[in-house]
Amino acid sequence: MKTSVKDKILIILGSVFLVVLLGLLIFDVTRRGVFSNKMGFNVAVVGNDGVSVLLLRPEEGMVGWIRLPKNIRVKIYNSEAVYPLESVWNFGVSEKKPFEIMEKTMGQAMGIVVARTIKIDDSSEIGNVLGRLVSLNLKTDISIRDRVLIRQFLSEAVKSKRVLEMSVPKTVFDTVTDPDGAEFYEFNLTMSLWTKNKFVVEVILNENADISINNISGISGLGGVLANQLESTGMHITELKATNEEIVSGKGCVFASEKRYEMTELILKEQLGCIKIERPDFVEQDEKLRIWVR
Repeated sequence: MKTSVKDKILIILGSVFLVVLLGLLIFDVTRRGVFSNKMGFNVAVVGNDGVSVLLLRPEEGMVGWIRLPKNIRVKIYNSEAVYPLESVWNFGVSEKKPFEIMEKTMGQAMGIVVARTIKIDDSSEIGNVLGRLVSLNLKTDISIRDRVLIRQFLSEAVKSKRVLEMSVPKTVFDTVTDPDGAEFYEFNLTMSLWTKNKFVVEVILNENADISINNISGISGLGGVLANQLESTGMHITELKATNEEIVSGKGCVFASEKRYEMTELILKEQLGCIKIERPDFVEQDEKLRIWVR
Protein backbone atom coordinates (compact mmCIF):
# COMPACT_ATOMS: atom_id res chain seq x y z
CA MET A 1 0.00 0.00 0.00
CA LYS A 2 1.43 3.36 -1.00
CA THR A 3 1.97 5.96 1.66
CA SER A 4 0.01 9.13 1.00
CA VAL A 5 1.66 12.54 0.84
CA LYS A 6 -0.20 13.52 4.00
CA ASP A 7 1.14 10.49 5.88
CA LYS A 8 4.68 11.24 4.70
CA ILE A 9 4.40 14.83 5.96
CA LEU A 10 3.14 13.60 9.33
CA ILE A 11 6.02 11.12 9.58
CA ILE A 12 8.56 13.83 8.73
CA LEU A 13 7.05 16.26 11.24
CA GLY A 14 6.98 13.56 13.89
CA SER A 15 10.62 12.71 13.23
CA VAL A 16 11.65 16.37 13.41
CA PHE A 17 9.78 16.75 16.70
CA LEU A 18 11.53 13.70 18.19
CA VAL A 19 14.94 14.98 17.05
CA VAL A 20 14.29 18.40 18.60
CA LEU A 21 13.01 16.80 21.80
CA LEU A 22 16.08 14.56 21.98
CA GLY A 23 18.34 17.55 21.35
CA LEU A 24 16.71 19.52 24.18
CA LEU A 25 17.05 16.51 26.49
CA ILE A 26 20.75 16.08 25.64
CA PHE A 27 21.32 19.82 26.17
CA ASP A 28 19.62 19.71 29.56
CA VAL A 29 21.57 16.66 30.70
CA THR A 30 24.98 17.90 29.54
CA ARG A 31 24.73 21.61 30.35
CA ARG A 32 26.80 22.96 33.19
CA GLY A 33 24.88 22.62 36.43
CA VAL A 34 24.83 24.64 39.64
CA PHE A 35 25.11 21.77 42.12
CA SER A 36 28.60 20.53 42.99
CA ASN A 37 30.46 18.98 45.90
CA LYS A 38 31.58 22.48 46.93
CA MET A 39 28.71 24.78 46.12
CA GLY A 40 25.58 24.55 48.21
CA PHE A 41 22.32 26.24 47.38
CA ASN A 42 18.77 26.79 48.62
CA VAL A 43 15.64 25.47 46.91
CA ALA A 44 12.07 26.69 47.34
CA VAL A 45 9.69 23.73 47.59
CA VAL A 46 6.09 24.60 46.74
CA GLY A 47 3.53 21.97 47.73
CA ASN A 48 -0.24 21.78 47.92
CA ASP A 49 -0.15 22.61 51.63
CA GLY A 50 2.51 25.28 51.85
CA VAL A 51 6.08 26.31 51.10
CA SER A 52 9.36 24.95 52.47
CA VAL A 53 13.05 25.67 51.99
CA LEU A 54 15.55 22.90 51.19
CA LEU A 55 19.16 23.71 52.12
CA LEU A 56 21.79 21.62 50.31
CA ARG A 57 25.32 21.81 51.75
CA PRO A 58 27.32 18.99 50.11
CA GLU A 59 30.74 20.07 51.42
CA GLU A 60 29.42 19.91 54.98
CA GLY A 61 27.41 16.75 54.26
CA MET A 62 24.30 18.52 55.57
CA VAL A 63 20.73 18.89 54.37
CA GLY A 64 18.43 21.42 56.01
CA TRP A 65 14.64 21.49 55.82
CA ILE A 66 12.59 24.50 56.88
CA ARG A 67 8.81 24.24 56.82
CA LEU A 68 7.38 27.77 56.77
CA PRO A 69 4.10 28.52 58.57
CA LYS A 70 1.02 29.38 56.57
CA ASN A 71 -0.40 32.88 56.18
CA ILE A 72 2.95 34.56 55.57
CA ARG A 73 2.42 37.64 53.44
CA VAL A 74 5.20 38.93 51.18
CA LYS A 75 5.75 41.71 48.67
CA ILE A 76 5.98 40.37 45.13
CA TYR A 77 9.36 40.90 43.49
CA ASN A 78 9.46 43.95 41.20
CA SER A 79 5.88 44.87 42.13
CA GLU A 80 3.88 46.68 44.79
CA ALA A 81 1.49 43.73 45.10
CA VAL A 82 1.38 41.80 48.38
CA TYR A 83 0.39 38.11 48.36
CA PRO A 84 0.34 35.15 50.75
CA LEU A 85 3.58 33.19 50.20
CA GLU A 86 1.68 30.03 49.20
CA SER A 87 0.00 32.01 46.40
CA VAL A 88 3.20 33.43 44.88
CA TRP A 89 3.66 30.43 42.57
CA ASN A 90 0.19 30.86 41.07
CA PHE A 91 0.84 34.58 40.64
CA GLY A 92 4.06 33.71 38.81
CA VAL A 93 2.22 31.29 36.55
CA SER A 94 -0.24 34.04 35.61
CA GLU A 95 2.76 36.26 34.74
CA LYS A 96 4.38 33.38 32.77
CA LYS A 97 7.53 33.38 34.90
CA PRO A 98 6.74 31.32 38.02
CA PHE A 99 10.32 30.29 38.82
CA GLU A 100 11.82 33.78 38.68
CA ILE A 101 9.00 35.37 40.68
CA MET A 102 8.98 32.60 43.29
CA GLU A 103 12.76 32.71 43.83
CA LYS A 104 13.16 36.49 43.79
CA THR A 105 10.10 37.14 45.96
CA MET A 106 10.90 34.50 48.55
CA GLY A 107 14.61 35.35 48.60
CA GLN A 108 14.08 39.07 49.08
CA ALA A 109 11.38 38.56 51.72
CA MET A 110 13.48 36.15 53.79
CA GLY A 111 16.86 37.75 53.10
CA ILE A 112 18.36 34.60 51.58
CA VAL A 113 19.47 33.45 48.14
CA VAL A 114 16.88 31.10 46.64
CA ALA A 115 18.58 29.54 43.63
CA ARG A 116 15.94 27.12 42.30
CA THR A 117 12.32 25.99 42.77
CA ILE A 118 10.55 22.63 42.92
CA LYS A 119 6.76 22.50 42.53
CA ILE A 120 5.16 19.23 43.61
CA ASP A 121 1.47 18.34 43.42
CA ASP A 122 1.53 16.89 46.90
CA SER A 123 2.33 17.95 50.44
CA SER A 124 5.56 19.85 50.98
CA GLU A 125 7.62 17.06 52.51
CA ILE A 126 11.25 16.07 51.97
CA GLY A 127 10.17 12.49 51.16
CA ASN A 128 7.96 13.73 48.34
CA VAL A 129 10.83 15.83 46.96
CA LEU A 130 13.13 12.81 47.02
CA GLY A 131 10.55 10.61 45.30
CA ARG A 132 9.90 13.04 42.46
CA LEU A 133 13.31 14.59 41.76
CA VAL A 134 14.03 12.52 38.66
CA SER A 135 10.45 12.48 37.36
CA LEU A 136 10.31 13.89 33.82
CA ASN A 137 7.09 15.79 34.54
CA LEU A 138 8.44 17.53 37.64
CA LYS A 139 7.96 21.30 37.56
CA THR A 140 11.40 22.69 38.33
CA ASP A 141 14.18 24.85 36.89
CA ILE A 142 16.85 22.42 38.16
CA SER A 143 18.67 20.69 35.30
CA ILE A 144 18.36 16.91 34.92
CA ARG A 145 22.08 16.58 35.69
CA ASP A 146 21.67 18.44 38.98
CA ARG A 147 18.48 16.57 39.84
CA VAL A 148 20.31 13.23 39.60
CA LEU A 149 23.21 14.48 41.75
CA ILE A 150 20.89 16.11 44.29
CA ARG A 151 18.78 12.96 44.57
CA GLN A 152 21.88 10.87 45.29
CA PHE A 153 23.10 13.33 47.93
CA LEU A 154 19.64 13.75 49.45
CA SER A 155 19.02 10.01 49.56
CA GLU A 156 22.29 9.40 51.41
CA ALA A 157 21.50 12.21 53.86
CA VAL A 158 18.04 10.81 54.61
CA LYS A 159 19.37 7.26 55.10
CA SER A 160 22.14 8.42 57.43
CA LYS A 161 19.74 10.78 59.26
CA ARG A 162 21.72 13.90 58.36
CA VAL A 163 18.63 15.99 57.64
CA LEU A 164 18.34 18.93 60.02
CA GLU A 165 14.73 20.07 60.37
CA MET A 166 14.55 23.69 61.47
CA SER A 167 11.69 25.85 62.65
CA VAL A 168 11.57 29.56 62.00
CA PRO A 169 11.28 31.36 65.37
CA LYS A 170 8.17 33.43 66.00
CA THR A 171 10.33 36.46 66.75
CA VAL A 172 11.08 36.94 63.01
CA PHE A 173 7.41 37.68 62.30
CA ASP A 174 5.10 40.60 62.92
CA THR A 175 1.39 39.84 63.06
CA VAL A 176 -0.70 42.06 60.79
CA THR A 177 -4.51 42.20 60.88
CA ASP A 178 -6.42 43.30 57.79
CA PRO A 179 -9.58 45.44 58.03
CA ASP A 180 -11.65 42.30 57.38
CA GLY A 181 -10.12 40.61 60.42
CA ALA A 182 -7.77 38.25 58.54
CA GLU A 183 -4.38 37.81 60.22
CA PHE A 184 -1.06 37.42 58.40
CA TYR A 185 2.59 37.12 59.34
CA GLU A 186 5.20 39.42 57.82
CA PHE A 187 8.97 39.01 58.13
CA ASN A 188 10.67 41.67 60.24
CA LEU A 189 14.31 42.80 60.56
CA THR A 190 15.08 39.99 63.01
CA MET A 191 14.89 37.53 60.12
CA SER A 192 18.24 38.71 58.72
CA LEU A 193 19.93 37.91 62.05
CA TRP A 194 18.53 34.38 62.02
CA THR A 195 19.48 33.61 58.41
CA LYS A 196 23.13 34.62 58.87
CA ASN A 197 23.68 31.61 61.12
CA LYS A 198 21.64 29.08 59.17
CA PHE A 199 22.32 29.63 55.47
CA VAL A 200 26.10 30.16 55.35
CA VAL A 201 28.04 28.42 52.56
CA GLU A 202 31.48 27.58 53.95
CA VAL A 203 33.42 28.08 50.71
CA ILE A 204 31.95 31.58 50.42
CA LEU A 205 32.87 32.39 54.00
CA ASN A 206 36.43 31.17 53.38
CA GLU A 207 36.91 33.37 50.30
CA ASN A 208 36.27 36.41 52.52
CA ALA A 209 35.80 38.90 49.68
CA ASP A 210 35.27 42.53 50.67
CA ILE A 211 32.08 43.59 48.87
CA SER A 212 30.72 47.05 48.13
CA ILE A 213 27.07 47.49 47.05
CA ASN A 214 25.80 50.65 45.37
CA ASN A 215 22.06 50.95 44.79
CA ILE A 216 21.71 53.13 41.69
CA SER A 217 18.17 51.92 40.90
CA GLY A 218 16.41 54.81 42.60
CA ILE A 219 14.35 52.28 44.58
CA SER A 220 14.88 52.82 48.27
CA GLY A 221 16.12 49.83 50.26
CA LEU A 222 16.98 47.60 47.30
CA GLY A 223 20.68 47.59 48.12
CA GLY A 224 19.97 46.61 51.72
CA VAL A 225 17.79 43.72 50.59
CA LEU A 226 20.60 42.38 48.42
CA ALA A 227 23.11 42.89 51.24
CA ASN A 228 20.99 40.73 53.57
CA GLN A 229 20.76 38.01 50.94
CA LEU A 230 24.50 37.97 50.33
CA GLU A 231 25.39 38.10 54.02
CA SER A 232 23.23 35.03 54.62
CA THR A 233 25.64 33.05 52.39
CA GLY A 234 28.68 34.26 54.32
CA MET A 235 29.72 37.18 52.12
CA HIS A 236 31.40 40.18 53.77
CA ILE A 237 29.63 43.46 52.94
CA THR A 238 31.95 46.35 53.79
CA GLU A 239 30.08 49.19 52.09
CA LEU A 240 26.43 49.91 51.31
CA LYS A 241 25.45 53.12 49.55
CA ALA A 242 22.88 54.66 47.23
CA THR A 243 24.22 57.17 44.72
CA ASN A 244 23.60 57.82 41.04
CA GLU A 245 27.07 59.28 40.52
CA GLU A 246 28.46 55.94 39.31
CA ILE A 247 27.37 54.97 35.78
CA VAL A 248 27.78 51.32 34.74
CA SER A 249 26.60 49.18 31.83
CA GLY A 250 24.09 46.34 32.03
CA LYS A 251 20.77 45.86 33.78
CA GLY A 252 19.67 44.50 37.12
CA CYS A 253 22.58 43.32 39.26
CA VAL A 254 26.08 43.81 37.80
CA PHE A 255 29.48 43.42 39.42
CA ALA A 256 33.17 43.93 38.77
CA SER A 257 36.32 42.69 40.45
CA GLU A 258 40.03 42.70 39.67
CA LYS A 259 40.61 39.63 41.83
CA ARG A 260 38.93 36.33 41.01
CA TYR A 261 36.56 35.06 43.73
CA GLU A 262 35.40 31.82 42.12
CA MET A 263 32.66 30.65 44.47
CA THR A 264 31.40 34.12 45.34
CA GLU A 265 31.06 34.93 41.64
CA LEU A 266 29.29 31.62 41.02
CA ILE A 267 26.57 32.52 43.51
CA LEU A 268 26.22 35.99 42.02
CA LYS A 269 25.98 34.69 38.44
CA GLU A 270 24.37 31.25 38.72
CA GLN A 271 22.04 31.80 41.66
CA LEU A 272 21.19 35.51 41.59
CA GLY A 273 21.49 36.19 37.86
CA CYS A 274 24.06 38.99 38.26
CA ILE A 275 26.29 39.84 35.31
CA LYS A 276 30.04 40.47 35.51
CA ILE A 277 31.28 43.57 33.68
CA GLU A 278 34.67 45.11 32.98
CA ARG A 279 35.99 47.33 35.75
CA PRO A 280 34.64 50.87 35.13
CA ASP A 281 37.24 53.60 34.69
CA PHE A 282 36.15 55.42 37.85
CA VAL A 283 36.87 52.36 40.04
CA GLU A 284 40.33 52.13 41.55
CA GLN A 285 42.31 48.92 41.16
CA ASP A 286 42.10 46.87 44.34
CA GLU A 287 40.83 43.49 45.55
CA LYS A 288 37.32 44.68 46.42
CA LEU A 289 34.33 43.17 44.61
CA ARG A 290 31.84 45.89 43.64
CA ILE A 291 28.15 45.35 42.93
CA TRP A 292 25.71 47.82 41.38
CA VAL A 293 21.95 47.38 41.64
CA ARG A 294 20.28 49.05 38.66
